[in-house]
Amino acid sequence: PGHSPLDWARLSSSPTANLRGLPADTPYIRVPPSLLKQYTGRKGKDAWTVLGGKVYNISPYVPYHPGGGPELLKAAGRDGTKLFGEVHPWVNWEGMLEPCLVGIAVEEGDKRGESTLDDMD
Repeated sequence: PGHSPLDWARLSSSPTANLRGLPADTPYIRVPPSLLKQYTGRKGKDAWTVLGGKVYNISPYVPYHPGGGPELLKAAGRDGTKLFGEVHPWVNWEGMLEPCLVGIAVEEGDKRGESTLDDMD
């Protein structure tokens, strides 16, 4: 409501927009389930979700989601891959949410350091 896909495209392609919700120089991080569960979009925190093994901050996209914020936030704090695939499998989330990429989902206890995109592929 009140936004078009072009509005999101304009924002997400802006070189000054920080849609990750982390300091601009923060490398991609490894996100175990216990950390992911903290980012539900409640109590002033951002909303993170996993899509295809990658963790995205979906908070900036909430006002642009055609189905409304509550529908999008159903995936907050958890792996939303299955839900996303059931509702709209034709959407390229990687291209659309790339500027919101926080890092990679890992198993609990994964002690390796920060990640790079090469590690995710």
